[in-house]
Amino acid sequence: MNYRKANMNDISCLVELRKKQLVDEGCYSDTNIDDELERYFSAGITNNTLVVWLALEEDYIIGTAGVCYFQYPPSFTNPTGKIAYITNVYTRNEYRKQGVATKLLELVMKEVKEEGCKFARLHASEQGKGLYEKLGFADAQGFMSKKMV
Repeated sequence: MNYRKANMNDISCLVELRKKQLVDEGCYSDTNIDDELERYFSAGITNNTLVVWLALEEDYIIGTAGVCYFQYPPSFTNPTGKIAYITNVYTRNEYRKQGVATKLLELVMKEVKEEGCKFARLHASEQGKGLYEKLGFADAQGFMSKKMV
C-alpha cells in the first residue's frame, strides 16, 4: 500500500469517494453535486487550503483523509488564528479494519502540526467516532450552529 497527496488528476475519484462517503453515512439525495465537488476540490488543492492524503493499492485509491485550513481572528489560545478541519476520512468497504484510516489520519495530523495549527476539528460519523477517540480527539460541545434557510 502506498500513500501520497492528491493532485488535480485525482479530482474525479475524490468526487466519487465523497459521494460514496455521504451515502454510507446515510445522507443520500438525488441532488447532483458533482460540479460543486469538482470546484471545491480543484480550488482547495490549487490554493493549498485543502490537502488530501490518499491510500492506494497499486493505482487504485482505496482511502482518503483531508484537512481544510480556515483563518479565524487570532486569540490568546490560538495566536495564528489558523484552524485545521479534518474531512473526507473514508475507506472503501473492502479495505476497512486494516489500518488504512489510521495511517491516513496520522499523515494528516503530521501535516496539521507542520502548518503550525494549534487546533484540529472534525465532525465524526458514528462509524468513525471510536477511531478519532483512539487518536486523541475528544467531543467538544462548545459550538452552536443554525441552519440558514
